[in-house]
Amino acid sequence: MSIASPNHSGSVISGITFQLSLDRTLLSEALELATLGADAGVHMLEAGTILILSEGARRVIPALHSGFPDLPIVADIKCTDGGGPEVGMMFDLGATKATVMASASDATIRNAVRETESRDGCEVMVDTMGLSGPDGTDINAQIDSARRARDLGAQYVVLHLGYDERNANPQMVERNLLLRWAEAVARADLGIKVQVVGGLTLAQATQLPAMGISEIVLSMNLGSGAGADTAYDKISTFTVDLTDQADRTRVTSHIRNFIAKVSK
Repeated sequence: MSIASPNHSGSVISGITFQLSLDRTLLSEALELATLGADAGVHMLEAGTILILSEGARRVIPALHSGFPDLPIVADIKCTDGGGPEVGMMFDLGATKATVMASASDATIRNAVRETESRDGCEVMVDTMGLSGPDGTDINAQIDSARRARDLGAQYVVLHLGYDERNANPQMVERNLLLRWAEAVARADLGIKVQVVGGLTLAQATQLPAMGISEIVLSMNLGSGAGADTAYDKISTFTVDLTDQADRTRVTSHIRNFIAKVSK
């Protein structure tokens, strides 16, 4: 599929960066979603784990990089071992950021970070998913993970309330766990960039800039169809029927409005 490359500069609105997660199994659909997101003003595109697993990094990363050369590409590979070769491959294919799990060994994170040293602008993102216990209330685990990521040389910590976690227990979103994690990590002032992802409501997302959190991830729902019961104005997960031009236009508008409201 050929996509014309619009002139998206990736400039940050009011200091907040918005990343769009492309969690589809088909590259063609992911590219269409990326177009909607870019038109709405997102600043980074994430090649979702399921997309990379389904279509392969050698197809996905170059296609996104070619279609949207002005937007950084995040390879969400959730690396747990082989940090050097796996993360290095993502960078060689055109990604500028790649994820490594906080549960990985020190050696894995260090090896991943080492791959950034010879590649200007490339960064390692350490993902904290699953480290705060079964109910997500171990806030200190998030702080410790952020500190460890910094000490091992990573450029980012990603505070991540997982898809399975929040769907199995929706109260994890309703109890503002992500906000509690973000506030605690921000207050610790650890000198590492912080990104927040995981079913944020609009009300929650609007509170992050005041905490000093400058990066927020928007999701295109894993496997959800346009008929899913998703309140576009309340949650940062957007579904779209790609065959329906009216729905495409509507979703682009919702993403644009989400960005505008959070960036105020």
